[in-house]
Amino acid sequence: MARVERVDPVTRLAEITSAETIPAAAEYQVLNETGETIGRAVDLKSNGAQAYSFRFEGRRRSLSAGRRIVVVQTNEAFSALADRPRMTREVTTRLVNRDNAPMQLIPDGIVVMGNQQAGELHYVPARSGGRAANRFDIPAFYIDRHEVTIGQFTRYLEETRGKVPTAYQSLSLNQPVTRVTYKDAENYCAWAGKRLPTEFEWERAARGNQIVSSQAETYVESTSFPKGDFSPQEACVTREKASGPLDIDKLTDTNAFGLVGMCGNAAEWTSSWLLPYRGNTERDIRFGKKYKVIRGGSFELELEYAKSHVRLAGGMPSLARDRRAGFRCARSE
Repeated sequence: MARVERVDPVTRLAEITSAETIPAAAEYQVLNETGETIGRAVDLKSNGAQAYSFRFEGRRRSLSAGRRIVVVQTNEAFSALADRPRMTREVTTRLVNRDNAPMQLIPDGIVVMGNQQAGELHYVPARSGGRAANRFDIPAFYIDRHEVTIGQFTRYLEETRGKVPTAYQSLSLNQPVTRVTYKDAENYCAWAGKRLPTEFEWERAARGNQIVSSQAETYVESTSFPKGDFSPQEACVTREKASGPLDIDKLTDTNAFGLVGMCGNAAEWTSSWLLPYRGNTERDIRFGKKYKVIRGGSFELELEYAKSHVRLAGGMPSLARDRRAGFRCARSE
C-alpha cells in the first residue's frame, strides 16, 4: 500500500511514499483501496527514502493527495486453455487492511481442482459431457499472506469487547489462532474489512500458477502440495513433525505466491458450503448447505491431509460449536 503525497494537476506528475521498495519500471497499474484499476503509473522513479514519482494516466480526480493506492506491475502471458491473453500481475505493494495483515493479489487464472479419486469429497471427473470438468477459471482476488494470528485475533476481541481466552496468555502472539468457530472467523474478517475466501480461491492460492506456457507447448503442472511435491514433510507443519502450530515467521512452506501456512499449521475455514464438484454425481450424506469446507491440513492431522485438493467437512455437530480450525481472510479485487 502506498500513500499519495502530491499530484500536479497540469503535468499529472504524482508523488507517493511506500513502506516497501518499488522497482523502477516503465509502467504499472494503479489500483484504489478497493482493488479497482484507476489508471497507469508511467516512468516510475525513486526519489529516495521510500519516495517515488510517476506520470499518472487515468481518470481525472481519481488520484489525489492523501489517497492510498496499490501499485501493480503487469505482464502479459498467453493461456492456450482459455484461448485468450491473460494478465499475470506481480504485486509490488501489498494491500493492508484494518488488522495490518499483508495481502497478496492472486491473478485471475485457471486452477485444476480436486482429484480423480472416486468416493472422496474432493472427487471431480477430469471430463464430463465431453468437456473438461476439473478446470475452473478463478477471478483475481486478494488473500492474507499468513493465517490470522493470536495477536491479531486478540486485538479484534478487545476492540469488539469480546472475551479473550485465558489460554492466549501462555501462547505466542505470532502463532495462528486455532479452534475458532466459523462465525468467529466470519466476524473477524468482516471487522477487518474483508471476508473468508471461497474454497476455489483457497485452492487457487495454494496451488499457484498451474498453466505453464512456453514456445513449444502449454501444459498443466498440478502438484499435490502448496510447497510442491519435493520433500513436503520437511516444510508442512503436520502431526508427523509438530505437537502444535508454529509462529508464522518460522514457517518454511512459502509457496509460489509468497503465502505461508497453506501446507498445514492450522486448518482453515472457507466460506463455501460442502457441495459436490461439477460432474460428480456420487452421493454423500455430507453434501448440502449444512457444512462448510475446511482446507489446508494442520498440526493435528497427518501429512496426507495437507494436500492442496483435500476438503474437510466443518460444522460438526454445528457451525456454532465446531472449533476445529483457524483461518485467513480474503477480499475481492
